[in-house]
Formats: sequence, C-alpha cells, structure tokens
Amino acid sequence: MERWKRMITHALLAFVLISVGFALGKHAAKSKSNDTVSPNGSGEQVAVYYLHPTFRCDTCNTIEKMTRDLLKNYYSEELAKGYMVWFLEDFQENEVLAEKFEVAANCVVVAILKNGQVTEYVRLDQVWTKIEDPVEFNRYIQEPIQGFLSKLEGA
Repeated sequence: MERWKRMITHALLAFVLISVGFALGKHAAKSKSNDTVSPNGSGEQVAVYYLHPTFRCDTCNTIEKMTRDLLKNYYSEELAKGYMVWFLEDFQENEVLAEKFEVAANCVVVAILKNGQVTEYVRLDQVWTKIEDPVEFNRYIQEPIQGFLSKLEGA
C-alpha cells in the first residue's frame, strides 16, 4: 500500500511539474515582443490586437473571427510583408497590456509599433455594437488601420 502511495505521489508531482513547465513556456512565448523591422526600414508596423477575457462567449469568438477574416481578406499582403502584425491576447492574463490600452472589456486595438513598442493606438470599444452589420464592423476597424498604414508609407 505504501508503495502505491509513493508511486501516485511521484506521478502527481511529475504531472504538476510538467504542467508548470508548459504554462511557463506558453507565457514566455506570448510575452515575446514582435520587433521585426518592416520592409520600409523604419522598424514600424501596424499592430491589430484582439483583447479578450479568459472566458469568452459566442459574441467574443465572433468578434475575433470577424477581425481575423477582415485581416485575411483585406490585409494579407501587409501581414505577409511584415507591415502588419496580429495579436490575440487575454487581457486578464496580460495585465501590462490591459493597463497600457486601458482595457476593461473585449475590444480591438489598432496600434503603431516602433521596434516592438507601442507609440500610438486607437482602442475600438464599439466592436460589440457593430457585429450585426459586417460592412459597418469592417469599416470601423479599417479606418484606423488605413490611417496608420498611410503614416508608415509616408515615412
């Protein structure tokens, strides 16, 4: 009986250590900044963040899908060339980002990154009210993206 207790204890300890290792690895991968130099040589990129809480409802997932589809359909070239980057972040886990963007609920943030650091951003809180009208949703997100892209092109 004592032998089984030791085996179970060792198995549980191994499971906990492996779980902690995976969690730390996942956190380290998420926290790496994207400091890619864009093709225009300026080190600037347009970043699109979808910030969500840990628990996500169907509407949260719809906002993510619609934003991701918009980027894929209209900005695939900018993404491929490095002018634009996409981030999916849990603002409850990434408190630094939540504070930086003053986030309290799901939203899309469009920002300019210079050498991986946010220099300017627009927080789009009204994505919730626009999901019923995909054309309006896309226009709402594209407006700041286009504005920031034009700033990069003018550099």
